[in-house]
Amino acid sequence: MERDKRCAQVSLLIYTLLFLTSGIALLSVGIHLHTREGPFATLLPSFPILNAANLIIFIGVIVFCVSFVGCCGAFKLHRGLLITFFMCLFIIFLMEVVAGCLGFVYRGQVEQFVTDELTTQGLQKYGQTYEAGLTAAWDKMQIMLSCCGVTGSRDWHLYTPYYGPGQAPDSCCFAYTPGCGNDPLEEKWYIGCRDSLVMELEGSINTICIVAFVVALIEILGMSLSSCLFRRVNSGDDDGAAIAV
Repeated sequence: MERDKRCAQVSLLIYTLLFLTSGIALLSVGIHLHTREGPFATLLPSFPILNAANLIIFIGVIVFCVSFVGCCGAFKLHRGLLITFFMCLFIIFLMEVVAGCLGFVYRGQVEQFVTDELTTQGLQKYGQTYEAGLTAAWDKMQIMLSCCGVTGSRDWHLYTPYYGPGQAPDSCCFAYTPGCGNDPLEEKWYIGCRDSLVMELEGSINTICIVAFVVALIEILGMSLSSCLFRRVNSGDDDGAAIAV
């Protein structure tokens, strides 16, 4: 019995180290997605999956903290810490199921969301004094994705009153110089941002789903190990009490 308990203890200690590593990995993925996709949240305010990056960061922080609880519980064979570790893993597991479901549900709606939001909201509000954040987000997207407008550079003339034929924001120019967008002869990106943005977001959603699935499997293993050690500790205490009697 003592040998089984020792084996379960060592297994859980090794697991908590791996779990700590997964927490660091979650933080890295979440921060990367937040940094890269953050500006898109301004352009697509009604697209909930963009909040999943923040959820991954939050889960990563919780995983990082919970791993210490599991390590202390396994090292000290403390039943209270072991059951706390189990409950925390279960809660995190549920949160990741939510993140994975969000990714699955909204993956097929990315193109429609992008088209509607960029056309009806983004283009028409660009350059307005009270929409500085949206304007900056448009410029960053067009520079980062090497694109212009929603389906092409002419969208700026079709959907906004600020630009004439051949004109577009400066961020659409191949070679950026102040005022270059107002010159119809200046070479601009002719590819629209919709397809590039859809590919970017779908890649992020796939990343979120994969990360959620892998970490969920790791947490199922952790719940099994913590439950096993908890039973071994309880069994050992019961045996000790019986001998004392």
